[in-house]
Amino acid sequence: MVMNMEQLNYESYCGLYCGACDILTAYKRGEERNQPPEWNDLPEPIRRHIPAAPIRCHGCKTDTVFQGCAKCPIRKCAKKKSGLESCLDCKKYPCLLHKIAKIVITVQKLEKKLPHLKCKSDNLAVIREKGMPAWLEEQRRAWECPDCHASFSWYQTECSQCGKRLSSS
Repeated sequence: MVMNMEQLNYESYCGLYCGACDILTAYKRGEERNQPPEWNDLPEPIRRHIPAAPIRCHGCKTDTVFQGCAKCPIRKCAKKKSGLESCLDCKKYPCLLHKIAKIVITVQKLEKKLPHLKCKSDNLAVIREKGMPAWLEEQRRAWECPDCHASFSWYQTECSQCGKRLSSS
């Protein structure tokens, strides 16, 4: 079954931009090409630090989410509370769950292994200041090739459309 691209949602509760996620990007490209993505085609940091699982995801705020993200305690908490656009909307933010997640990320040195995790707090600050729609547009522009405007993902080093060397934001 070919997916309607409008089913994708690039928002998250914690401040990550799902539109730059290597797993969601691989899934989207696989659907566009009518060819299932392979785990070994993902960038090395993802393959090395995330357990292999089927590559299928429409984004954090959907019901079709990557197996690893489905276990995220922040996502689970936010989904239980109705009407949250992001964790910022919760009166308990920053809650103990966020503080524990930050400690775990620090202790396990996950920001060195998966540097995309560093941006969550900064992204939430921008969402608070400008709102989700403006932040999503900023992120869309930040994660597109400056030459051909194709989207790229966190650990992608070369544009899949034009071959331009990329530097992640």
